[in-house]
Amino acid sequence: MNRLITFIVLTVIWITGDITSAQEAPRAVTVGVIAHSISTSMEARKIITQMNLTQGQLTSADAVLVVARSSLLDPLQAAYRSAAELSKDAESLMNISGPMFHVYVYQQQENGRCFQLKHYSYAAD
Repeated sequence: MNRLITFIVLTVIWITGDITSAQEAPRAVTVGVIAHSISTSMEARKIITQMNLTQGQLTSADAVLVVARSSLLDPLQAAYRSAAELSKDAESLMNISGPMFHVYVYQQQENGRCFQLKHYSYAAD
């Protein structure tokens, strides 16, 4: 889990360009969340809390955090035309009983397209 947090922190910093000097207060990093089941929502909340992120709207967030469960190795695509398409694809996975959590960080461009920046998976205990 610690490696996951490190990957997400570095990815979000890269997206926002938010490396500030010690004298400046860093701005809060906002993530839009896609997590369609109780267990994936709980896991997303856990990640957000541990990383001290702020959850916001998909359309205005710095990054999109997707948490899904599946037995596949890499169940989501590298790019989507929209956050709605990404959400629909994530919802189609076995989010209740899949043996693996899959955590993705996507960057959403102004035109709505979402591009995968990071994927990490681990056993859902």
